[in-house]
Amino acid sequence: MSSFNLVFDGTISDGYQVEDVKRNLANLFKVDAEKVDRLFLNKPVVLKKDLDHDSAVKYQKVLLKAGAVSRVKSFEKLPTSQTIEKAAPASTSVQALKQAVPPPISKQSGNSVIDGAANLGSEHAEEKSSEKKSGNGIGDIVAGVILIGIGFAIGGSVFLGNPGILDFIFDGLGIFWIGRGIYKMVR
Repeated sequence: MSSFNLVFDGTISDGYQVEDVKRNLANLFKVDAEKVDRLFLNKPVVLKKDLDHDSAVKYQKVLLKAGAVSRVKSFEKLPTSQTIEKAAPASTSVQALKQAVPPPISKQSGNSVIDGAANLGSEHAEEKSSEKKSGNGIGDIVAGVILIGIGFAIGGSVFLGNPGILDFIFDGLGIFWIGRGIYKMVR
């Protein structure tokens, strides 16, 4: 899922003076001049996080009217601490931005993309990972069938009628392992 950050690096728009932009930003954010000065010292600064694209562009236009040039940066949310970032120029249209964003990377590969350059070997890692998962699922199914077979050998099965305690245990464990194997294969 793509989200966007609004980033400011201290750049001001043509025709504006630095002091005017600082005053405009102080009024816009309703903060004192000292906090606005920090925006110009610590470059770049994320002003707004985790926005949808339309909201990010709206904030960007408001800042531009105040004289501050900002960038909209997109990133993919991953379950790990890794993020995917792609810088978008301030004048990029929505359609051009959608074409510039790379396809998402599989959560299983563990590789990240920074500024559009992919780490090599991610496709090969995805193939190996999916092969491992299906093998584990089959192993669990076989283990479940073996447990049910042991239950038959010891004294019977729930499925044959007149079950005993051991029949419930072996059949229950067998069904659990078969279900677990099917789940691993499906996901």
